Amino acid sequence: MKKWFDQVRIYHLLIDRFNGNWQVPPKSVNEFLGGNLQGVIDKLDYIKDLGFNAIMLSPIYPSANYHGYHTLNFDEIDPHFGTWEIYQQLLDEAHAKGMKIICDFVPNHCWYEAPMFQEALLKNGGKHRDWFFFENKDSDEFVSFLGFGDLPKFNLTNPEVVSLMIEKAQQLARMGVDAFRIDHALGQPHEFLQSLREHLETINSNIVVFGEVWAFGIGPQLASQLYFKTENRRQEFLEQETKPFSQDQLQADYVGTLDGVLDFAYRNILLEEIGAGRGIKGNATLKQKIQDHFALYPEDFKLVLFLDNHDTDRFMFDCHDDVNLLKEAIDLTMELARPFSFLYGTEQLMTITKTIFNAEPYADLRVRNCMDWSKSPQLRIK
Repeated sequence: MKKWFDQVRIYHLLIDRFNGNWQVPPKSVNEFLGGNLQGVIDKLDYIKDLGFNAIMLSPIYPSANYHGYHTLNFDEIDPHFGTWEIYQQLLDEAHAKGMKIICDFVPNHCWYEAPMFQEALLKNGGKHRDWFFFENKDSDEFVSFLGFGDLPKFNLTNPEVVSLMIEKAQQLARMGVDAFRIDHALGQPHEFLQSLREHLETINSNIVVFGEVWAFGIGPQLASQLYFKTENRRQEFLEQETKPFSQDQLQADYVGTLDGVLDFAYRNILLEEIGAGRGIKGNATLKQKIQDHFALYPEDFKLVLFLDNHDTDRFMFDCHDDVNLLKEAIDLTMELARPFSFLYGTEQLMTITKTIFNAEPYADLRVRNCMDWSKSPQLRIK
């Protein structure tokens, strides 16, 4: 089952930064810059010609921010991006070209000005207050997603919230969405994630649900927000400042819960070897590390390999702008014959000049540049 996903080639894009029919790409700033769903439709042949057979879109619901992760409601398409009719057109036209569409789904949190959260505040009547987490029953001080003070965290142990999220995901599945990336799956109960997957399978038995399971940068002080499969794993997380915490073991905990995960452990292996100066091609140490890594998982668990994404440094930066090293990493990843997610702009050799993992506000804007359509692709994955 779900064999279509085993060697899928995913072009991962941020809708707002991909194609807004601009002549000169706008500077990457923390606001909407004009990319939309019609712009994706217009470039379907471009994406297919690069060698991809699937597109992973950033979140589509109305959001307080360009990237879509600050959800305002789950009922509409963000007007910056288009309408339900245009979204359906994208699905239909992609499918007609033999391409799949993957939805980035965010059930963990919403924007604090979202009506459903505002209604939950005591000062506004406290409706559905138990849909969120509050510090105490007499206060409107709420638990925010990983300390981001404007993102209240949903209570996904509440059956009403679970039903809401499943209903909204099923709506997308009925429209034809082929797979779901679950944002910050580590912050959601395994029971919810398994139920979500099972309910989506009632719409389409071949639908794939994979998670972003990443503990990087999350300190032990936030452990209460995370849902581990076992208490032992929680304890290991709490002790990470004195003992190594295994990304591989964390990912493997989602076997049986989800169809797969984004393979951050694979990326870590590549970066270790590059950092040690051993490179990619002909690297026996790297080959053995990858074999040992894959051996930790059942064969049918979907490990989505990637070199970078919208939350990491660009891989060209990690390669010190060595184009040959980037090509070697792409070739290796293709040879491994597993799902492969490729960040938009990599074909244009997009890079950055300094890491995004520092204290600067909005540092991630550096890896979220608008596509420059005056440039031709410098590489393909065919």
